[in-house]
Amino acid sequence: MDHIQKIVEQARARQKKSEQAVVRRKPVIEKKDAIVTSANQTTAPVPLETIKYDQTTTIISSPDELAERRVVAGLKSDSRSTPFRMLRSQVLHQLRENNWNSLAINAATQGAGKSLVAANLAVSISLEVNQTVLLVDLDLRRPSIHKYFGFEPEYGLLDYLVRDVPLTDILVNPNIERLVLLPGKGTTVEASELISAPKMMQLVQELKNRYESRIVIYDLPPLLSVDDAWGFLPQVDSSLLVVENGKNTEDEIQKAMHILEGSNFIGAVLNKASEESSSNYYGY
Repeated sequence: MDHIQKIVEQARARQKKSEQAVVRRKPVIEKKDAIVTSANQTTAPVPLETIKYDQTTTIISSPDELAERRVVAGLKSDSRSTPFRMLRSQVLHQLRENNWNSLAINAATQGAGKSLVAANLAVSISLEVNQTVLLVDLDLRRPSIHKYFGFEPEYGLLDYLVRDVPLTDILVNPNIERLVLLPGKGTTVEASELISAPKMMQLVQELKNRYESRIVIYDLPPLLSVDDAWGFLPQVDSSLLVVENGKNTEDEIQKAMHILEGSNFIGAVLNKASEESSSNYYGY
């Protein structure tokens, strides 16, 4: 575990040095009195406590069903929710300090548990009454976010990108207030091209700018398995790396960190670790 922490610290040091050498403009999220719609018309902002999902499909996922799928962040009585609340605090601190509102969840290899971390982090952030969350499944080869919430989507992001299915027909509220999912469905061998296509870039900007209170979390494909995420990372404000304890090698972690350099890397999460081995390590 010490070698993982050392790699993370080295990457953070290199990023800091790069930021000192090149003055970067931080994305500025302007506070607006109205929300601009695609029709260039405006509507008054909706207070978070009155949000209703009239045009978004709502599914019923009970706490017990979510717990069975290890989505435990919303269960305060479950000790497994504690690490996700701590992760939420650290992530929100970084986002708010830098005026960011989008985050990419990455892993070096398949099976590290990034999608489960993304699901739990999204749920945990949505518990804050002044924050809404959109969780986007951007793994167009093996989408899995919907499985953690126990439903089969009628449409997915691929349908929006290829078949022009409206987002309103794809978005799902998993019966958790202030949380919306943009699930995936189906697979494609053209994932890398679609993720970097103009239509996807336009969607990213719309999701980022439309609602001031919203944080957008992207669950990306593994960094070392395919190159899908590489061209997309510059479109996101920040990135987080999920490391599989006991499985990811030092070489894999270093390669993943190299890819993430320049993407406003904010930290690493050690997943699948025992309580004893992880009690003093959070990757920040």
